[in-house]
Amino acid sequence: MKPVLLILAVLSLRAADPEADALLAKSVAAFESNFANEKNWNWTTSEKRQLADRYSKPVQTFPDVRSESVITSNGRRCNAVTFWGDGHQPYLKDAPPEERCLAYNALTVPFSVSELLRGGNAKITSRAHDTVTLSLAPDKNRQKDKSYGVRCAASIEATVRLDAATSFPLRIEGRVADSGCNSNFVPVMQDTPIDRGPMASNFRKGSTFRVVWSLQKDRFENPANSFWMITEQHYDQPVNDEMTVLYYWGRQFRIRTARANRLIKDVTTAAQEFGAGSQITFK
Repeated sequence: MKPVLLILAVLSLRAADPEADALLAKSVAAFESNFANEKNWNWTTSEKRQLADRYSKPVQTFPDVRSESVITSNGRRCNAVTFWGDGHQPYLKDAPPEERCLAYNALTVPFSVSELLRGGNAKITSRAHDTVTLSLAPDKNRQKDKSYGVRCAASIEATVRLDAATSFPLRIEGRVADSGCNSNFVPVMQDTPIDRGPMASNFRKGSTFRVVWSLQKDRFENPANSFWMITEQHYDQPVNDEMTVLYYWGRQFRIRTARANRLIKDVTTAAQEFGAGSQITFK
């Protein structure tokens, strides 16, 4: 058998795991139905960014930023900045929710979780009393899809830990193994009237990540109001030699070192149920 045919045969065998596929189908359903419960919760998010050299030594730190969930009168939700670590005044901080949601987008991970869970090439690797762990390999067949969400998800290899009772994804760790996540975007600058051309996304081939969800239980023990929330995110992303500025939350920051090799971003989220008197923090 020729090497190419052997590789295709191995991939075909890897994809043939009906139990893993069934678990992932339940996981997608649980993940997508969870969004209906976010209306019961508020949250605040803290982000830290730094550049590191090839030895993982920090070489430049950027201002921390904090944001909060904002809900408009029609139920639309977004995240809006409330604090900059360098003292910069947050854009539209005191404006009505409708205006703030025009300036900011909902906080999300840089890949489609649903499309990642829909991918083939999954295998169950371990089981515990309350979790099931699966490995997902990149899906070459979907990397040429017209949808960026599908292409990017198909380029990721990951380990997914599911809640055994609900099949909800508790933790996803992985890396972008192929180029399906490589993309450009035109940043919208706030405060400063600067028109920038397209910029390369930081989440691209060579990036590694970790995303963790935690169940926020309703204080009256009503499962219908509980919510799985992303409470921890970690990204380690490659920096190319042509990158001169870093853009996030409507601002740009000059890269002042030639030794930058990786961009490290850490995000933590604290949740509070509407009307609750206490706050639950995950770090």
